[in-house]
Amino acid sequence: MVKNFFLSRNRTALMLIDMQEKLVPYEDRSAEVLNAIQIVTKAFKILNLPIIATEQYPEGLGHTVAGLKSLLGDQQTFFPKTTFSCAKTKAIQDAIEATKADQWVLVGIEAHVCILQTAKDLIAQGKDVVVLNDAITSRYIYNFATAISEMKDIGIRISCVETILFELLEDSKAAEFKKISQLIR
Repeated sequence: MVKNFFLSRNRTALMLIDMQEKLVPYEDRSAEVLNAIQIVTKAFKILNLPIIATEQYPEGLGHTVAGLKSLLGDQQTFFPKTTFSCAKTKAIQDAIEATKADQWVLVGIEAHVCILQTAKDLIAQGKDVVVLNDAITSRYIYNFATAISEMKDIGIRISCVETILFELLEDSKAAEFKKISQLIR
């Protein structure tokens, strides 16, 4: 059963998983997913919330796609990993702990491997986890669907970019409302 919770700005961080040059072109709905990830990334930057970005075996799979890399900026660390779960790479786990966030929004690829395993590990650590179904994908729709089903079964909240952005804003009087609402028009 999914734990019922609202995201809170002072407790939430974004994990952008493995959006790499040699992977993205082969993913189902890659253009739509990349667009959704760009929107949520821009919004987290506007809200000044932590972002962790990972790269699976960058020596072989390349680095984060140029558009996302430039959006994240020169100050962003891109954590290399060989583990499928981000939480099983010490440097990434240290970064997770350093944020003090206990609510995590996951986006990236692939849904049935790195997203799923990372979400499982974060849940096991007692974190709240939200996976954005419009900002994750796999090469095949069947793998994506299986991942979504398994995540729901183990208590991971499935949502979408627009829902969580307005949840984090809470009120149309929030200072960032205008900038964020312009992202989703």
